[in-house]
Amino acid sequence: MTPSATTRSKEGFLVEHLLRIPNKEGVDVDFRLNEAQALVDANLTGRDIIPKARQEGVSSYFLARYLVACLAYRNTKAVVISHDMESTQRLLTRVAYYIENIKGPKPVVRNQSKDLITFPKMGSMFFIGTAGSRKFGRGDTITHLHCSEYAFWPNAKEIMVGLMQAVPKTGEICLESTGNGYNDYYRRCMRAAEGKSIWRLHFLPWHTFSEYQMELTGIEKRYLKANLNEDWEERQLIAQGISLEKLAWRRLKLDELDYDLGAFKQEYPSTLDECFQMSSESIFVNVLYEPTSRWQEVSRGYWVLEDHPQQGLTYTAGVDVAAGVGQDSSVIEIFCLETGEQVAEYTNNRIDPEAFAGKVEAVCQGWQAYVTVEQNNHGILTLATLKKSYPNHLLHSDPATATNKEENRLFNLGYKTTVRNKPLMIGRLRTLLAKEWTIHSPLLKSQLSTFIEHENGKLEAQEGCEDDLVMAAACAGVGSNRAALLASPGAAVTRSSPTDPFILEGLLEELRGAGERFPIRPQHATAEWN
Repeated sequence: MTPSATTRSKEGFLVEHLLRIPNKEGVDVDFRLNEAQALVDANLTGRDIIPKARQEGVSSYFLARYLVACLAYRNTKAVVISHDMESTQRLLTRVAYYIENIKGPKPVVRNQSKDLITFPKMGSMFFIGTAGSRKFGRGDTITHLHCSEYAFWPNAKEIMVGLMQAVPKTGEICLESTGNGYNDYYRRCMRAAEGKSIWRLHFLPWHTFSEYQMELTGIEKRYLKANLNEDWEERQLIAQGISLEKLAWRRLKLDELDYDLGAFKQEYPSTLDECFQMSSESIFVNVLYEPTSRWQEVSRGYWVLEDHPQQGLTYTAGVDVAAGVGQDSSVIEIFCLETGEQVAEYTNNRIDPEAFAGKVEAVCQGWQAYVTVEQNNHGILTLATLKKSYPNHLLHSDPATATNKEENRLFNLGYKTTVRNKPLMIGRLRTLLAKEWTIHSPLLKSQLSTFIEHENGKLEAQEGCEDDLVMAAACAGVGSNRAALLASPGAAVTRSSPTDPFILEGLLEELRGAGERFPIRPQHATAEWN
């Protein structure tokens, strides 16, 4: 839903009442925020990151926002940085247009050069430059910083270090870009999506933008509906609620891109993971993934599939434990065995292993889930606390070595990942996600996209990427067979409150990868999955 005019920020209000912009016919019209611009304007926090589809007007909005800030607030120091010289020149031309066509008296400007405009009456300045052309550091002060097409900057991380030092806590920073592979922008977006950074994520998909559609006659609609192209995923899009008008526009863009579906998804993503195209080296090439509005965040880092848990269904939960120091996340992934769907996900990178045990208990009790915790490293601390409070018959253990001795019983709980059995658990997950389980989390989908077999034979995320959600899902796969065996037909499941983060998650799956080989072959090279 597009925010109404009453939800405009002060800057958004001034933009709409002071500035003009040429429409598609080249006629000067009042600047009215479109859906994407209004959504951004209503939700800015001061530390914002915006992965988006192409040409939704985000850069135009920030140029206008910073111009009115220079005119309205004293000592504004606005900086907009683009990725190349040509783009920088276009941005400068746009700001000059705003100034020339402003409604009311023209502002007094001075030093209007190729990259700098000053407003002497307000003591303000507006700098527009190319990434790397000027170094900013501690001696500079920037009140408003917009980084355009950040994913395409050369040495982006190094440049951003200096820029961040120049912006005080009271200033505002926005990183905006279409996707461009797995780089610093990708990592910042993923951390923001998981709630693990200072950045607020604002994802702008193509299909929510009203201009991205074509008018169709009744005959054209009927023809298009009768001739949906499976290779272009059109039937799935219709099932997800994409209109025929939008589908027709999409076909036009696909034609412009020589029917390269991957290129379209990167330029015009409909989900966050589509911004960053899957590595050709990924082990998880074939994944049943379905974005849906039923996948809802009920509290920070805690996602639930609507209508779950349900009485009589069987849930398996996988748990990956981190140190809780702001790096890797502690994760719970839950799957339903009967429906074959991912039904819950919890991530937190600031919870310590012992406190996380309480979270696992509170979440998984509500689902009566069979829980498989990866025992390695910090997992043993979580298990030591969990075994005191969670039903032990619902905690995965190794029955072959179980013993009554207390210490050995603890070390037999959970699943200990080794060099020898990791290919089996990953192979098991790969089979499930290709044939039986449908996932809904874009975060899990993204981590699967960067999970590879390295030259040294290790199975883990690409450098700079993370795989904690993948490992939790793999643990759910390890425990799935035993979860099915333990399930009773009349087992009662307590429904969770949709706003309570403690009553969710759980279920893992058991190892069933006897036929898998090591190293694991890419999915696309395996006939049975094609």
